[in-house]
Amino acid sequence: MVNYRLFTPGPVEVAEEVLAENGKRFPYHRDKTFADVVERVTADLKDILFTDSRIFFFTSSGTGGMQAALLNLFSEGDEVLVTSIGKFGQRWKELAEVYRLKVNYMPFEFGQTVDPAMVDDVLRTNPNIKAVLSTLTETSTGAKNDVKAMGEIVRRYDKVFVLDSIAGLIADELRMDAWNVDVAIGGSQKAIGAPPGLSLVALNERAWEFVQASTMPNYYFSMKIAEKFRKQGFTPWTPAITTMMSLALSLKKFQERGIENVWADHAHWAGFFREKSGQMGFEFLPKRPSNALSVIKMPDGVESTPIIREIKEAEGILFANGQAELKGRLIRVGHMGHANEQDTLKALRVLEHHALPRIKEAQ
Repeated sequence: MVNYRLFTPGPVEVAEEVLAENGKRFPYHRDKTFADVVERVTADLKDILFTDSRIFFFTSSGTGGMQAALLNLFSEGDEVLVTSIGKFGQRWKELAEVYRLKVNYMPFEFGQTVDPAMVDDVLRTNPNIKAVLSTLTETSTGAKNDVKAMGEIVRRYDKVFVLDSIAGLIADELRMDAWNVDVAIGGSQKAIGAPPGLSLVALNERAWEFVQASTMPNYYFSMKIAEKFRKQGFTPWTPAITTMMSLALSLKKFQERGIENVWADHAHWAGFFREKSGQMGFEFLPKRPSNALSVIKMPDGVESTPIIREIKEAEGILFANGQAELKGRLIRVGHMGHANEQDTLKALRVLEHHALPRIKEAQ
């Protein structure tokens, strides 16, 4: 049995009433009862994303949604621009290369964000690029891109803008249509507040034209197949039905609060956390942070791994480590599902008690 609470940037701690949906009797996936659930989820997501786009659901993690976007939008040899500010920007590159797309790779130092002017330069000098693949919130570093500015540039050159919004969705502001985002990808296990198991891909009519033209081999993730079922309120294959039920309740709660209030709450408590922990002496990685998480840098000589383990064992709270080359150098504190006073104060207390003495000792 799990004896700790998740303060990680996904999966997140799920509210008890939302989690309880997973234990209920579930409908047949071809019954109208389930179609009604899908309809409610779709309608609420459209409001939250500020879009009237098609939305497809896949039984997968967020990476499955990213893969679905590539498989459906492109054909082998298509040229794309990938902007990367961390591990998940790198994932765009890895996926695109698997499917033999021609990748123009634009990496930035971890903790930095994409410079829109550099995107402009590349698109101006390379007319063969069909799309820009980027990230709203980079969970490996806590950085948030200026999606609005990037969207204006991508649309000016009449390219398709594909956005991994998996971590930022609900926590960070995103206005899909107004910001010229053609494809937005999400996952049930992040700030959206449901258990893992579902990814979603929202795409507009401009992107749907790409789907119609794609010649990439595809089946399970095929939007052409899924479109026939979507019109009836279903998915083509048996989905994670109980996760969809949990997602429906979580989204209903967000709708009742109002998405702009939800953004404001995440911004307030993330800012409060960084202000108070900064006063204690902690330092942070990103210069333009997301509301979804805070990323604390360890000074030279201090390893985050034993600190995270100690907090888990002593306090029943699990923070996230750094990823890949950043492992042992960071403590990543999720605010997804913890955008409230009680949990924010708890996170501050345990870090002050367990992490701060190690850091001061090293200094």
